[in-house]
Amino acid sequence: MGKIRIEDIKPGMVFEKTVYIDSGTIFVPPMVPVKKEDIDRLRKWGIEELETEGEEIKSVGHVPKDMGDEVKDRIAIEKEETQRVDYGSLFSRGIKLLEELFDHVKSGTVFDKKLLLDFANEIISSTKQDKEGGIHEVSKDYEGKYLYILGVGVAVLSAITGLTLDYGDDRLTDLVSGALIHDIGMVRVPIYITEKKGKLTPDEYNRIKTHTIYGYRIAMMELGFDSRVANIPLQHHEAFDGSGYPRGLKGNAILQEAKIVNICDVYMALIKKRSYREEHLSYQAMKIILSGANRKFDPLIVKAFLSNMAIYPVGSLVQLSNNTIGRVTKANPALPLRPQIQVLVDEFGNFIKDEKIIDLEKEKNLYIIKPLPKDYLDRK
Repeated sequence: MGKIRIEDIKPGMVFEKTVYIDSGTIFVPPMVPVKKEDIDRLRKWGIEELETEGEEIKSVGHVPKDMGDEVKDRIAIEKEETQRVDYGSLFSRGIKLLEELFDHVKSGTVFDKKLLLDFANEIISSTKQDKEGGIHEVSKDYEGKYLYILGVGVAVLSAITGLTLDYGDDRLTDLVSGALIHDIGMVRVPIYITEKKGKLTPDEYNRIKTHTIYGYRIAMMELGFDSRVANIPLQHHEAFDGSGYPRGLKGNAILQEAKIVNICDVYMALIKKRSYREEHLSYQAMKIILSGANRKFDPLIVKAFLSNMAIYPVGSLVQLSNNTIGRVTKANPALPLRPQIQVLVDEFGNFIKDEKIIDLEKEKNLYIIKPLPKDYLDRK
């Protein structure tokens, strides 16, 4: 039998034959994905090696033909589930962390920068493991102040975009750290301005603009970041055509990381409901960003950002051509107009209790006619 070291075992791995702890003890049967808790138990027991006569199946396409489509589908689903990240916990903890950070800066007390760096690296590892889950999570509603929710969402989207641009680990950490604190300068802007529900006066808008300069100073002098990170809050409102602020920088004079945070910040702001307007649907937000390419946004960054965003993102509500209403459960990068849909309301207007999935790639007679607001079903 072949030996497998524990450090080489990863969640989601599938083997064509049984994997044993020893000659009489099964670790996982054939065609069953390894789970994280399985690996944790091995480490707890001090087991260092496993045995199997089979090979790892690298993808569902390598499943032996005689196993059948049903087995392939089950493996694909189980592998996907083992790789999902608990983004709900991640967002809740991130919102709390940013609340503590803002409170420390307001009061002038010391904040441990390592907490930010550790959380930035957790975001990076999470997006490497489950990019689609992160994109889905940013559209959800969370309890907490808008700036904190925005900070975590922008950091997640920035990490995904940085990975698309092949950033190394150090550069990703700088990017995500800067994204988390991109609006930290808002603590120096009067609260009556930052929380005003009506239109800002020209003077109030000028006061808002100062948050970029304050953000740079806080990042450098109070949090101890170097200029690579501090320039992100400073430059995240600069525009590709030079029409932004605070310095009116143009093109390549703007730090690329700040360009990423700018686009992610705009997208997050558009899909969130504010006191003075309704939220945009995600596809509407993407259209607005695309229309800003070559003017407000660097087209290279727009391309990298949008390459991760499905036309109908996971979690969004859609109406099908037969009047069925469903939620997108899985995007289809090859055919973005034909994702997988979980039916919630049938063509007669009845809510569906049992799970029913429609794969639009296979159901050629059905198609999406329009996206729906996320609170659409609450109105029915």
